[in-house]
Amino acid sequence: MDETLADESHVLTMPPVTVDGVAGVRRSVGDAADRAGLPPERADLFTVAVNEIVINAIEHGGGTADVTIIIAGPRLTVEVGDHGTAEARLVVPGEAPPVDQPGGRGLWLASRLCDELTIEPRDHTGGTVIRLTTVA
Repeated sequence: MDETLADESHVLTMPPVTVDGVAGVRRSVGDAADRAGLPPERADLFTVAVNEIVINAIEHGGGTADVTIIIAGPRLTVEVGDHGTAEARLVVPGEAPPVDQPGGRGLWLASRLCDELTIEPRDHTGGTVIRLTTVA
């Protein structure tokens, strides 16, 4: 990443991410959070949110995730795209899934660990894009 980010926007588009690349995404998000000026605790929570979405994209959306990290001053946005064919549109649950329910917590948890989470269908490639944003 560029070292001069004071008031500039910076975009990092990662190569398609598989399970083996998830740790690299966490490192890149942590670095970006530091550059955006996020306090360490907030950076850690945002990194957990991104991790949940990346894992979901890989597991349920075609085996890889497309990850783009955008720093715009104190605003940090991560876009996670998948290649799934889910017919139902994703919706963030209003409440945590029951503790005895296996799975289903990633989207709910991520929505609580960032300032904004949006879900959109991909235009031409199929799949879904989830955008997570936090501000320092």
